[in-house]
Amino acid sequence: MAKFNSHIKSLRIVLKPAQPIFEGGLKVGDTPGEYAQFSDGQFETANEEHVSKLVGLSTFGIDFWKVSEESSPIDPPTVDGELQKLTKLELQTLAGEKGVTVDGAETKARLIELLQGK
Repeated sequence: MAKFNSHIKSLRIVLKPAQPIFEGGLKVGDTPGEYAQFSDGQFETANEEHVSKLVGLSTFGIDFWKVSEESSPIDPPTVDGELQKLTKLELQTLAGEKGVTVDGAETKARLIELLQGK
């Protein structure tokens, strides 16, 4: 099971677009598409094809990222210097867990400032 997080609470990514169905030259319907629908900033899938498509997107690591299966939730750092040791992705995840609104364009320094305010 692959897990993804996003700072966009209801992100929807088209994995396979819907296709029209024609009979005798007339459109009679559509085949359903396949989507990665994030709910409250989270999405899970066991489909390896979907995982590889998501990881290959240009917005991977910016709008959404893969959560390590063996990682546990980040404990809040107790000393401000510990925030410096975290990666930008870890800071974004921590911000989401703490209810700090981020749009993904913040620098690491700005993320630390926002987290120190919480």
